[in-house]
Amino acid sequence: MDIEKREIFRAIAKMAYAIAKADRGLSAEERRAFNEIVKKELDYESWAAQSRFELLDEVTQPTIEKAYSEAMHEFRKYKSHVTEDIKEKAIIVMKRVADACSGFSEQEALLLDRFKKDIQQL
Repeated sequence: MDIEKREIFRAIAKMAYAIAKADRGLSAEERRAFNEIVKKELDYESWAAQSRFELLDEVTQPTIEKAYSEAMHEFRKYKSHVTEDIKEKAIIVMKRVADACSGFSEQEALLLDRFKKDIQQL
C-alpha cells in the first residue's frame, strides 16, 4: 500500500472515531463494530484504519471536532488519491459506524451529512 492510500485509510478511521464518539461517547460495542466494518469494507487494507482508530481511542482521545478536522485535513492533503471508490467506501463506513449502536443519533446524522458534503467537494 502506498503512503497516500495508507494516510487516507487512517483519515477514514479518524472520521469514524468522531462519528462513533458523537452520540454518547465510544462504547466497546462501537469499537468491535468499527473493526468488523472496516474489515468488510476495506478488506486487506483495513489494518491502517484499525491501528489509527486504536491509537485515537487508547492514547490521543481527541475531541469530535478535532478528529473531524484532522481527518478532513488528511483527505484534502491527499485529494488527488481520493477516488470515487474511496469516497463511497468512506461514506459506507461512516454510515455503518453511526448505525452500529442504537441507530443514528441526531449528532451522528449531522456529522455524517457534513462529511458527505465535505468529501464530495474534493
